[in-house]
Amino acid sequence: MSTSDTIADTPVAGGPATPAPPRRSPAVPRPRALGAGAAVLAALAVGHVVVTAFPVDERVQAPFVRTAAVGETVELRYARVTAGEPTGAVVLDPDDGTLLATTGVWLTVPVTIDALGQPRALGFAELLGGDGRTYTVFTSGRSSFLPGTAQPGIARYATLRVEVPPEAVAGAHLRLGLEQKDQRRDDVADIDLGLTQADADAWAAAEDPVLAGPPSDAPPEEP
Repeated sequence: MSTSDTIADTPVAGGPATPAPPRRSPAVPRPRALGAGAAVLAALAVGHVVVTAFPVDERVQAPFVRTAAVGETVELRYARVTAGEPTGAVVLDPDDGTLLATTGVWLTVPVTIDALGQPRALGFAELLGGDGRTYTVFTSGRSSFLPGTAQPGIARYATLRVEVPPEAVAGAHLRLGLEQKDQRRDDVADIDLGLTQADADAWAAAEDPVLAGPPSDAPPEEP
């Protein structure tokens, strides 16, 4: 390499600065990209509206309600359930040597349970009163449903009892299920008891005790 070449290639102190490379203008989104982004935002907005307007979680978690009337068998996942004719009065005989009186009405419903697949113990019961209120029937206490364990192939007989005001009788429905605390995504029987205001008036004046005996694998004796 010659001396002249070296001098030409070497910057001279105090000489003019090397010009900076030109800046590039920011990229402008193409119309197609803008359209796709707007479509995604619109879809998300519509999805939010749909989820808000239609609570999917509630529908997915809701029980499967199987409707029937008195005397009809309800086919559930775990059992066949049949409710007999309800009776009522202001005095209950729980068949334990005592009598229970109420200022309302004692409503009793005989229930027959045929377990399916394996032994079953129904633990959920409630009365949907004609007054728009729900009356929980526990596994102990004054209002109770204690059917015990039903074996497959052997019918189980039990009597549900619930204490309600007379205005809850007409139009009442009985609901029965397997799990006491959780009926989500499982079968629940909803039985129209076929009760009228005449039934409510008659029972509110009836002082002869209605019987609610213990559960059994033997059918109840005819009165």
